[in-house]
Amino acid sequence: MKKVAIIQARLTSSRLPGKVLLDVGGEPMLARVISRVRQAQLVDEIVVATSSDFADDPIMHFCQERKISCCRGDAYDVLDRFYECARAHEADLIIRITADCPMIAPEEIDRVIQAFLDSGADFAANRLPPPFERSTPIGMDTEVCSMSALERAWKEAKQPYQREHVMPYLYDTPGRFKVQVVDLEPSQGHLRFTVDTPEDLELANQVFAAFEGRDDFSLAELLAENERHPEWQDQVAQVRHKNLYETDSRAASKLPVCPLCASPKSKNLEKVESFGFPLQYLICQDCGFVFQDPHTNQAADPQFYQETYRQIYQSSAEPTSKDLYQQRQRALNQAGWLKSLGYTSFDSLLDIGASAGLLLVTFAREFGAKAAGVEPGDAYRALAEGRGIAMFESLEGLLKTEHQRFELVSLMHVLEHLDKPLDVLRQIRDEMLAEDGLLLIEVPNFYAHDSYELAHLSCFTEHTLLELLQQAGFEKVAFRQHGMPRSRILPLYLSVLAKPAKTDQPEPVAPEKNVTIKRKLGMLRRKVLSRLNPTTAWLPLERKQ
Repeated sequence: MKKVAIIQARLTSSRLPGKVLLDVGGEPMLARVISRVRQAQLVDEIVVATSSDFADDPIMHFCQERKISCCRGDAYDVLDRFYECARAHEADLIIRITADCPMIAPEEIDRVIQAFLDSGADFAANRLPPPFERSTPIGMDTEVCSMSALERAWKEAKQPYQREHVMPYLYDTPGRFKVQVVDLEPSQGHLRFTVDTPEDLELANQVFAAFEGRDDFSLAELLAENERHPEWQDQVAQVRHKNLYETDSRAASKLPVCPLCASPKSKNLEKVESFGFPLQYLICQDCGFVFQDPHTNQAADPQFYQETYRQIYQSSAEPTSKDLYQQRQRALNQAGWLKSLGYTSFDSLLDIGASAGLLLVTFAREFGAKAAGVEPGDAYRALAEGRGIAMFESLEGLLKTEHQRFELVSLMHVLEHLDKPLDVLRQIRDEMLAEDGLLLIEVPNFYAHDSYELAHLSCFTEHTLLELLQQAGFEKVAFRQHGMPRSRILPLYLSVLAKPAKTDQPEPVAPEKNVTIKRKLGMLRRKVLSRLNPTTAWLPLERKQ
């Protein structure tokens, strides 16, 4: 069993900024903590877990200079930071230590670890918040859990205090996990040896001065010295210790917000890798919408599409034969669907995310439409312009012109790439679409398509796609699931034709239930059909020569 002590550290403390690298008896506080933890007999490895914020770069540099392992992650979702750190270091047992405890006792760490091992608990600690009564001094706090328990908490915990304080999900609900409280006798819970304030820092320096800079003193020695210096505790007697439910107010602005219903309540759904980039997908706890964590995704930057997208996806910024073939087939398929619905002509068409303009060319021919497009990729936009199509680099560029409203606006595999899809749909309705115009959208189907990709910021089901349109002020005209041009039998894509709704007051977002189960069943169905009918399940990516 590999026992890894993870020391939680950051410089942007709200009460004493920079504290973990402040001098304590001639050494940075973090160095004192590491030295004390290193003396614990039952700890196999020590890792510092800091945030990925640039403000915490000095911690990373400190660790590099001292040859200490360092992991980085979210500043406020510390549970995620711990989980990823523990996973990276293949921990079986995790010991949580905070970097503001330079006097933490190695024997206390060992005592809690041993109690965890002896009891068979999922979680053990030498202190729990009220109504439990603290028996160990503040500053000796040690929490121990199994990797399986930490992983479950990482998947299920959703309250801000559970994410920021790492372990509460393991003990805040009786019966959820087996919990072992490791009390100290006689109780010393009234004593304070942590560093949250300038008064605490002064006390820490006095302690190390009393031990002449040594950091190998025991808890018994510390308590004895404390008895000889009653002024130590007097000077920190008025310091208020934070309670369990307090979270950093700065975290509120960093909470992921659901793009569909704007709820801040989401939980981790899936962590994957795409083109070498780690992706974290979340699921909204209120409506079931699946989306990438906006604080970690790489593709929300507008420059991504202009400079990086095609290079990553196709190893070339230039159009490829495979890509052009797929665009051409998709355009023909969409034109055929519209004709089957009885549409024979459109006066004007705007295609957002027009790529090489093949849909515009096809629709201009099939419906007599005057076509215009929006495409941020320079090479693709140039190719469309070479076909005589009016092209714009962005929606903002289009809106600066004296354009007419369009009878048909299309977004083919674009909505899933947008950082704020609801805002864009509302903008289309209010500023681009004719009063009696139509909106044509196609997106990957979360219940049949892989969906998890670097550039896919949102994942759509039929329910969430229609709810998004309803929130944007549209109502459905027609809908279908299909697989063309990639498959004859797999429902890889969702196509919807919509029109502006007669009311400007959308209904509240209706939640979708059992999203994860539907995803698993849908992907299982895809796997079975692919094995039974491989040639109809998957069509060629380009025409055979």
